[in-house]
Amino acid sequence: MQDAPTTASSNPCPATGPTSLARRLAVTLLLGAICLLAIACAKEPARQVALGTEIPVGPYAFEVLRARNAPNPPPPISTFRSQEGKKAIVAFVYWKTLVDVDGMHRLAYVEKFLESQLSISDADGTRTPAVSAMQERIMFMKDPGSNWRDWVVVFFVPDQSRDLTLLVENPEPREGQARLIGVPLGM
Repeated sequence: MQDAPTTASSNPCPATGPTSLARRLAVTLLLGAICLLAIACAKEPARQVALGTEIPVGPYAFEVLRARNAPNPPPPISTFRSQEGKKAIVAFVYWKTLVDVDGMHRLAYVEKFLESQLSISDADGTRTPAVSAMQERIMFMKDPGSNWRDWVVVFFVPDQSRDLTLLVENPEPREGQARLIGVPLGM
């Protein structure tokens, strides 16, 4: 009794030759590109928190208390110089923890963090970085004294922007902390 011959493929007429190899390579490359694109586009959505909620960032924490249009007339600070087609938004921030850093280093750290890690996103997804951060009393042309906790962050968003959300990027999230936090501003 003889065994019947079997084929290596379920296709009764397997393709062979250089065009088949090129086709397989093209399909493999296309699938690889699709997978890479899916990974690149799969960003973690922002964890939404309300105004006044403590936002932990690494070992520190702060709250976004409120946001409003910049004062009109603006303070005599170059940060508030008007920009064509844009409106100034001021976010008020209260730092809760950062006591392990001394005076000037603390101020420099908070200012740099707020300017580089905060942005505003609108309903269209347009993202606007912070223009400046300063101690709140400076915006009102007063001496901040020893108060290092109260800050304002200034943004210039397009005039037509609506449904604004302040975004906080946590550069080194600890366990349980989000990498991106969204705070709807009600504006």
